[in-house]
Amino acid sequence: MKKNSKPEGVTGFPSVGHSSKSRRSSAVVKLPADLGIEQAGSLRETLLKNLNDARNVTLDASEIQRIHAAALQLFCMFCKDRRAAGREVSWREPSLALRSAATLLGATTLLSLGQEPNAA
Repeated sequence: MKKNSKPEGVTGFPSVGHSSKSRRSSAVVKLPADLGIEQAGSLRETLLKNLNDARNVTLDASEIQRIHAAALQLFCMFCKDRRAAGREVSWREPSLALRSAATLLGATTLLSLGQEPNAA
């Protein structure tokens, strides 16, 4: 049995609790150009590090050229868990590759990609 210091949320990420980090305008997470299946583990770790941040988390998706469905699933879970905890997620310049993949898989609403301007 795997020991986990935080109970998991419904999406598999640890439940979002209150963070002791100070409230600043935004934490920016720069995403790599290649988000293939090979990068899913490191993407998950990056998102987990930002899950409990009290600030708005801005995902800079301007350089994404390749994205696997697994990466989109991680973004969906991240956005869902943060929003359920009343925390914001926004996008900075989502690339055409990201927008196209999200549209193809029907994830634009959950990711708020159709509602966001190109720059955060």
